[in-house]
Amino acid sequence: MKFDELKPGDLLPHSDFMLLIDKVIYTDYEKSITTAKTVKKNDIYFKGHFSGYPILPGVFIIEMMFQSSGILNRLIQERKVNINNTSEKKIGKAVKIKSATFKKEVFPNSTIIIKSEKKFDLMNFSEYKAVAYVDDEEICQAEIILSIQQ
Repeated sequence: MKFDELKPGDLLPHSDFMLLIDKVIYTDYEKSITTAKTVKKNDIYFKGHFSGYPILPGVFIIEMMFQSSGILNRLIQERKVNINNTSEKKIGKAVKIKSATFKKEVFPNSTIIIKSEKKFDLMNFSEYKAVAYVDDEEICQAEIILSIQQ
């Protein structure tokens, strides 16, 4: 499957403004994924954060990292069991942020590139290292853990 055919909304249970990934740029379907999200000045998360100086709340960057990692987990799952029926999705859940560092603010009309790499699996848990960029500058890095419902 080509990357431009991968639809985040078909691979994640999120919808509406909580679907925070616009597209998959690259994946090796095993250990790494690169995704993108363009945040616009009218997006709900800029309303009131902060008045006169809108910046993207860091929690949304972390959520983008979880969603990117969740897409990769879903693609791995589909390859392992050859699932093509979206009604059989196993939902991944954020269970831990081991560490997170925010390096730069994100302003409206920025495109965020998220690169996530699977470090290891242990039972129903997957650990990822994720890094977010705007204009090739690192804005955030985190180590996160997802659980996958069985």
